[in-house]
Amino acid sequence: MFQRKKLEQLRREKEQLVSQGDAHRLQLMSDWQRFQSPELWLDETLGLTRRHPLWLAGLATVAGALAVKILREPRTLMAGISRLGQLASVAVPIWRWFRRKKWRP
Repeated sequence: MFQRKKLEQLRREKEQLVSQGDAHRLQLMSDWQRFQSPELWLDETLGLTRRHPLWLAGLATVAGALAVKILREPRTLMAGISRLGQLASVAVPIWRWFRRKKWRP
């Protein structure tokens, strides 16, 4: 008697887990199709430029200056990548520290 109740409970849990897995699979497929659509990327990019126009202008200026420097002296590409790695190795721990401390300006 006890075994039947337990088996029935386990069967129901299994059915529930299978249906949840199916639902997650469908959601993942939907998200993947949406993620691949060019319209999503365009909308996100336009939204980002509208929300942060000054950041975009600053980043575009920096990217342009770096591109000009790299095109003028191609061998500095590796040196630039090295400097970027050094900057990241310093910036990441600082960012983590501020995040952990929940620092607010």
